[in-house]
Amino acid sequence: MIGIFFRNLVRDLIRQPLRTTLTLSGVVWGTFSVVLLIAFGDSVGKAQIKRFHGMGEGIVLGFPSTTTLPWQGLLKGKPVRVTPETVEAIPDKVPGIEVISPEFVGSRLISHGRKEFRNTVRGVNPGFERMRNTIAETGRFINPEDMAGRKRVCMIGDVLAQDLFDRLDVVGETIFIDNVPFTVVGVMRKKQQNSNYNGQRDERCAFIPWTTFAALYGYKYVSNFIFRPLDLGRSKAVTEDVKKHLAKLSGFNPADPDAISIWDTMDFEKQFTTFFMAFTVFLGVIGSFTLLVGGVGVASIMRVVVDERTREIGIKLAVGARRRTILWQFFSESLVIMLLGGLIGFGLSAGVLQAAKAVPAGSFSDFVGVPVLNPLVIVSTVLILLVIGVVAGIIPARTAASTDPIAALRK
Repeated sequence: MIGIFFRNLVRDLIRQPLRTTLTLSGVVWGTFSVVLLIAFGDSVGKAQIKRFHGMGEGIVLGFPSTTTLPWQGLLKGKPVRVTPETVEAIPDKVPGIEVISPEFVGSRLISHGRKEFRNTVRGVNPGFERMRNTIAETGRFINPEDMAGRKRVCMIGDVLAQDLFDRLDVVGETIFIDNVPFTVVGVMRKKQQNSNYNGQRDERCAFIPWTTFAALYGYKYVSNFIFRPLDLGRSKAVTEDVKKHLAKLSGFNPADPDAISIWDTMDFEKQFTTFFMAFTVFLGVIGSFTLLVGGVGVASIMRVVVDERTREIGIKLAVGARRRTILWQFFSESLVIMLLGGLIGFGLSAGVLQAAKAVPAGSFSDFVGVPVLNPLVIVSTVLILLVIGVVAGIIPARTAASTDPIAALRK
């Protein structure tokens, strides 16, 4: 039975080679499109999430602003001021915080020799390194001794190091920040980062102890503060506790949404993930339309095959063949054509994706990522292929199964 099925299938495919080739090419191209579009959509989403994590993962930022609600006799419009010492003491008053850092941010003139650039300088504490992924490639980040001694030391971004020195092995060198000498104690490891909340990306920044920043520029109040909860699932609850604590100290309504502007990066990451999931689905739908064209071609060729084999169908029905047997025969032939075209399309797309891995790393790969045949791509494509294959096969198969044997034998 199986031998007869494949013999008939090969006979029908060989009988009209041009028609068969065109039909298969539609399925091959459709499968090729679906695989590549889903793979690239998935890789773009992962690459952007990775670049977003370059700024930090699971962090919450607070920006002291101005009150918009009156509170205990105070009119709205009162500036909210938070000192770095207050920020440092928050974990002792608010449970559930893993690490926290005050932050001073300013645009400063950074120079070495005849080279000078106006870049961002950040005054932070040692915990900042873990939260913001400002990991040292060479040397180290600032430490508690630097903080206590208000030392004029800094860690600089890799791009800033290259701009100032044309090299990265610069630990121990001296740079000038607004004409004040600082010793470079570390150079940041290269990382992908698509944004920053204040100032330039970290690759162009200089990081100094906040105690040094405050002493050098006379700042009393932080530009912002940053913390990471112990349990990321309790991020909102911990953030509310922090706001209540600061409201008590600074004198503003805890319900005031603008007194301290909060950016919980977990919320943004969820929106980011949802957007790129929808983007991948959208690309999959576009590819599905291409594959649908191939499915229409398969349905068309099988209708022609049914017409050509009408007498054969009539004979089989006349000698006792069941209609479901006829239906299954033509349906399986359609499905085999779809799967054959799909297999070829998978092979071609796998070759293209393998070639994409050989592309040298650069801005393109940093943005798009490296598309691969992961389970999401494979399962999505197979499901689309099967759905279209079933629809394309069942229509001509039902036509064949409903053939009137008497009318068929008269042809």
